[in-house]
Amino acid sequence: MPLPQNQDDFSAYTEIDLPTETRIDAIRRTAIANQEWVACEKVHGTNFAIYLLNESEVRFAKRSGIMDPNENFFGYHLLIDDFTAQVRALCELLKRKYGVTGRMGRVVLHGELFGAKYTHPLVPKSAKWCVLPNKKRVPISGVEIQSEAFPQYSPELHYFAFDIKYSVSGAEEAMVLLPFDDFTEVCSQVPHLLYAKPLVRGTLDECLAFDVENFITPLPALLGLGNYPLEGNLAEGVVIRHVRRGDPAVECSGVSTIIKLRCSSFMELKHPGKQQELKATFLDTVRAGALQRMRGGKKVTVLTDAMLPKLEAAANALLLNNVSKGRLNNVLSKIGREPLLSSEVQEEDVVLMLAQDALKDFLKETDPVVLNTSLSFRKALIRSVYFAAEDLLRGEWKRIMERERASQTEIDAAIAALEKEEAQ
Repeated sequence: MPLPQNQDDFSAYTEIDLPTETRIDAIRRTAIANQEWVACEKVHGTNFAIYLLNESEVRFAKRSGIMDPNENFFGYHLLIDDFTAQVRALCELLKRKYGVTGRMGRVVLHGELFGAKYTHPLVPKSAKWCVLPNKKRVPISGVEIQSEAFPQYSPELHYFAFDIKYSVSGAEEAMVLLPFDDFTEVCSQVPHLLYAKPLVRGTLDECLAFDVENFITPLPALLGLGNYPLEGNLAEGVVIRHVRRGDPAVECSGVSTIIKLRCSSFMELKHPGKQQELKATFLDTVRAGALQRMRGGKKVTVLTDAMLPKLEAAANALLLNNVSKGRLNNVLSKIGREPLLSSEVQEEDVVLMLAQDALKDFLKETDPVVLNTSLSFRKALIRSVYFAAEDLLRGEWKRIMERERASQTEIDAAIAALEKEEAQ
């Protein structure tokens, strides 16, 4: 269906740049590279925006424009009641936060319409239907937002918000993009709104160092499918953005303030033959450089508390508290010096022993309710404690080996002195 001719109220969403070496080098030559950035999950769906005009009319847009109300766009009509309530609540929150006393001209919630696909033998397809204003009915089970094998999120249709803009007058030139922290603050107060949360927060390099190649999407678990994980359900990637993107003081740098980073496996599905190109243009260049600047090659792989329900977040924090220098020393005492110095036991072996020891005590101490959490979360806990152990060893291994060699040298010297004395 063609778009309505009048698109005066449409506010296009920016095209997100790819992290080429030239583009990243340009950012790193400015002050903003060492300011705060965030990396959030990039959801694989279709660009979708919700508009509130003059606090009265609610309209919906795809990437190219505001749609005719009768356009069948991936079954979004099923969620119209939720969208309407959410954008109205959002408007009231914005007025209160920014002291707007009159009528708000335009509020735009940008996000991604996603879901309607989850190929698990124990998860049935959606039984829901959406009804268009012209009474046409569309089954959600027949909606295909994505054709790729992964990532998959849910058999139901969902929405993931990632930006908010508003204009008190309604004019496009008066449009204000919310900084990331303001965005998350207001979204957290809107009932049942799923929105972008930070996986990593830090410098540009810290965000680029995120291990996008092994990032399993947490969204199915958040949507109630934690006991039905899909093998290899990698996220599409991440979106990395300056926390004050849109602020003239940041944008005046003239470089990209938002970039998208996809995992190479997804790129191969989406664009066959592009996997090697991505490896050459990003993984072996931009990301490799970021990793070298990040404590000599530290990977950033997280199970972020921000993306977990309260119970799981508390359990994750408790488990990671068990990964400590004190526990590491206990593990080393069980190994002894000789296996370390002879390389019989290597760094990766100690990582595994430390992770297993931390997990063993955690399972002894934890509340039984944690043991009844979803299968995907319990698997994620194991990954989380391993990465924490790996991180600790990376910083300590050189010191440990130097200490053991020094101690062995002292012992050898003492033995040699004793033998010399006895020989005399």
